[in-house]
Amino acid sequence: MLTPKQRQYLKGEAHHLKPVVHIGKGGVTPALVSELNIMMDSLELVKIKLNHNTFEDEQTAIDALCGKIEGLEHVWTIGKTMLFFRPSRTKATKYPLPEKK
Repeated sequence: MLTPKQRQYLKGEAHHLKPVVHIGKGGVTPALVSELNIMMDSLELVKIKLNHNTFEDEQTAIDALCGKIEGLEHVWTIGKTMLFFRPSRTKATKYPLPEKK
């Protein structure tokens, strides 16, 4: 679970990022989950956008992704864009989080 200070730090780090995953008409599919799981080890911080033609709302997509990808943390949502974080499991993290108090 991320603290508010950690969320704020990650939001600042993600400001310049573009969405790398788009959820469309098919919703959160097993293929999308599998690919995102692989991507998280190299990218760690990912923006995901819900396309206008999707039938899923933001909270359903968040619940599906966090439920299927171990260790995935939802950072924030603004409009149709969501930000997720998971530290790399194969190398040192690019985003050292502020300490929890």
